Amino acid sequence: MRTAPIVIGVLGVAIVAGGVYLGTHKAPQGTVLALAEPAPMATPPGVTYEIAKTGGTVLLATGGIQIPATAAAYADAHGKTLYTSDKDEGGKSACDAECAKTWIPLAAPADAKPFGDWSVTSRDDGAKQWALKGKPLYTYAEDKMPMDGNGNGKDGSWHIALFKPGEGYKLPDGLAMMDSTTASAEVLANEQGMPLYTFDGDPMNGKPTCTAAPCTDHWVPYVAGQLSKPLPHFTVVDRGDGMFQWAFKGKPLYAYDGDVEPGDANGNGMGGKWHVAAAFANFMPQGVVIERNRFGAPTLATSNGLPLYVRDRVVGTNTGHNLRIGSRGNPMVGKILGTKSCDAECAKTWIPLKAAPDAQPSGYWDVATRDDGSKQWVYRGYAVYSYSGDKKPGDMLGNDTYDIMAGADPFIMADLGVKGMGAFVWHTATP
Repeated sequence: MRTAPIVIGVLGVAIVAGGVYLGTHKAPQGTVLALAEPAPMATPPGVTYEIAKTGGTVLLATGGIQIPATAAAYADAHGKTLYTSDKDEGGKSACDAECAKTWIPLAAPADAKPFGDWSVTSRDDGAKQWALKGKPLYTYAEDKMPMDGNGNGKDGSWHIALFKPGEGYKLPDGLAMMDSTTASAEVLANEQGMPLYTFDGDPMNGKPTCTAAPCTDHWVPYVAGQLSKPLPHFTVVDRGDGMFQWAFKGKPLYAYDGDVEPGDANGNGMGGKWHVAAAFANFMPQGVVIERNRFGAPTLATSNGLPLYVRDRVVGTNTGHNLRIGSRGNPMVGKILGTKSCDAECAKTWIPLKAAPDAQPSGYWDVATRDDGSKQWVYRGYAVYSYSGDKKPGDMLGNDTYDIMAGADPFIMADLGVKGMGAFVWHTATP
């Protein structure tokens, strides 16, 4: 049964209720989340983030059952877990000949250049190989599926390349680095897990300009001790009011009082001059941005302001459909659904987000091939679409459109082994 679309939100409303003023300027509506300056990419093309089984099990408290232990890890373009070896030293691979048949080097293009945490090493046969923080990367021949981590701990020297933002990055005491999907970046955060920001109006390595109300009513300086010593990328600036403040790449750091929960980035883009302090940027396909809907929730959208959607599956009885502020869903469910949950007829209404024929997966984004051979972008396991009923920025007319199913699941290709009441739900893509 097809329900009528339910309009639950509109893109292009002020970021927080009541608005936040910077001097006399209110935050612009429909603010696109953006970085102050280009940051190094977090991954090269062909390297993604996945969940990998690390070995052993953990107790699921809610069910009292043992489930496989997992962790966030780097993977190749096919979702296969990546590994490092303790035997590799000085950025050089020690795995050649027979070893390389079991541990397959992660190939880098011949013209690949180092950036951020990523470097390129030359193998004995002249081939190029990606290395992360000086450690060459490999897949394991005995891993057959995404999430497999069968090589973890092999010979006491092989380890999954875990995704740990900021690991090895020298940070001032109290600072951390977190992966912020709402800013599509790995950003600096304070002790409470809130992101830190820089202000375009502050001079490089000079006295901050946000030193009095109304600016300081909302932007809190990240204070440094008078005897704090500079670190790579970090300096200490004198505020001129008896306090000192940490600066990142020459720009003083602040917290924003509109951030409520860890992971928020509600001040990003405020006034067109405030930006999260990003150490690394996550990949985003060209023409895709992050905007806020009327509920303040971040939403993936096209560059012309139309929201993007995914199709999810809800199973069980008395299970509600999508929350109005969005849900990321389970990546494995998204992969099972694939593009087959929206066939050619469906795609006349729900328009696949096209990827170029040579597009490569990177970070949270993957590439799927549709039945007609065209390529489609996939985010966190779910194929991404726009809705033909949305005509102008602010429309979200496809959100919470769903199909109810009773009894046996008619979508055999998407069968998760659960029978009974269920539904397929279209909802906006949450970053």
